[in-house]
Amino acid sequence: MALTAADFQSIAAPAVAAMRAQGLDQKHYSDTLDAAGRQYVDLVMEGGGVLGIALAGYIYLLEQAGLRFAALGGASAGSITALVLAALDEPSAAKADRLVEIVANIPMAEFMDGKDDRDDDARDFISTMLQRPGLAKGLWKAMQILDNLDEIQGLNRGDRFHAWLTEVLGRSGIRTTLALRQRMAATPLGWHLRPGSVHSVSQLDGNATLQPLDPAKDYLCIVTADIATETKVEFPRMAALYWDAPGSVNPADYARCSMSIPVFFKPYRVPLKIRDQSHRDLWCELAGLDKRDLDPARVPPFPPPEACFIDGGVLSNFPIDAFHNTNKVPARPTLGVKLQWDDRSHTITKLTKLVTQTFNSSRHCLDFEFLRKNPDFKQLVAYIDTADHDWLNFEMSDPDKLDLFRRGAETARAFLAGFDWGKYKQTRQYLVGAYAQAWDGK
Repeated sequence: MALTAADFQSIAAPAVAAMRAQGLDQKHYSDTLDAAGRQYVDLVMEGGGVLGIALAGYIYLLEQAGLRFAALGGASAGSITALVLAALDEPSAAKADRLVEIVANIPMAEFMDGKDDRDDDARDFISTMLQRPGLAKGLWKAMQILDNLDEIQGLNRGDRFHAWLTEVLGRSGIRTTLALRQRMAATPLGWHLRPGSVHSVSQLDGNATLQPLDPAKDYLCIVTADIATETKVEFPRMAALYWDAPGSVNPADYARCSMSIPVFFKPYRVPLKIRDQSHRDLWCELAGLDKRDLDPARVPPFPPPEACFIDGGVLSNFPIDAFHNTNKVPARPTLGVKLQWDDRSHTITKLTKLVTQTFNSSRHCLDFEFLRKNPDFKQLVAYIDTADHDWLNFEMSDPDKLDLFRRGAETARAFLAGFDWGKYKQTRQYLVGAYAQAWDGK
């Protein structure tokens, strides 16, 4: 039997009750409000395979506290949650209950779709590996999936995931990027700054009122990696690099790019060509190419025949910088939620550990570096303890799903209890001044 919103509401009820008993639904978390008093924040979510169910618990508790989401970002599992949440309804709507039922009942086992519909070797291999088999059995199972790796460069096609997400978005009326942008730009009724907000000038360039949300802007940031051009890609902002009509692109394509775990799923490919000079200039602007890179005489020429997208977590598993503006004190914070505390002490004695830590280091270092240079963000980030759940367990039990949701809700309650919006604004105001002085001195 499928889990329902009521199942998750029940498991999160103690966290919700504690949140209200502490008066956390009455605290100030943002200076951006609507006519009903709901407070708006931006939210960035870490990738982590099937552990993404914990993100739904975190979102549920924040909604219960009266928060809503103006901009959403993430990589891999975080990108899926962000996209579904964005598509379900306008920013002012409560969406967590619907999100929960969708995310919790994802047919995850069906996403192990092999190289074709008759292929069960990939699913068998993954199930065996999760049981930590001996070397001989592991090698035997690995031999059975070599044809997958050779033919599609992955264990699974990812086609069933793409079809499932397309259907989910379609049920909410979202079939194109244009439709998604319009939904996310639906300005809430009575959109305004909190009375007495002393940082309105810094945020709004002297305009004391909040401007309506702009359908020409992107309030969604899905991170993926195009390894054919060595580019960290943010969709839909950079969609025009890859598609002739970016407004018509199925948003499920973005998430399919971002969740392409190397080896587990085949890469997502898009044909590439330079359309005209403006397109050439756009590659320089958005992807940081130099005109020399685009010289037709170069060998090999740019672009390659096709983009090759893999999991965004390979470059940035927690893109907390997605909506950051160094030069302004924000009218709303960018909250971040990670799916575990990152252990930075590792003993490397075996080849498997060497490989896994090489991968982990590449996907964490950009995010660690941003947090090092912007220590104020440490006030905004919460960590859900998911360590005893396996991120590749695509056959997760219902009790485990409920446990992850509970952990997400409890982490959100603890975060709200400790978050000080006034203190954070003071920190940012100090940093804005320091940055300005630094630039003046150059």
